[in-house]
Amino acid sequence: MVLNTQKKSLVEKSSVEKVTVVLPQILKQEVMQLKETLHVSMNTIYQTAIAEYVAKQKREQLREEAKMMLDEYNENPEIQELIEFEEEIHEY
Repeated sequence: MVLNTQKKSLVEKSSVEKVTVVLPQILKQEVMQLKETLHVSMNTIYQTAIAEYVAKQKREQLREEAKMMLDEYNENPEIQELIEFEEEIHEY
């Protein structure tokens, strides 16, 4: 986890919204220990963790979509023919 250790927030103050999150006690204690170790706020840890999770999910979604496109290409002879046709045009 990469934390923003500068005073700057991950988002502008005018675009923030307060939310409530329920965590198991053990996880909250681990976050508190991390806060002390890294000298950052718990809020920074939560924001960073959520931002990284969202980015990871977006990457995974893109991977899945790319896999679906590859499967479609491999299973659809019409698409393969179009690609071959375009390659022939570029050779001229």
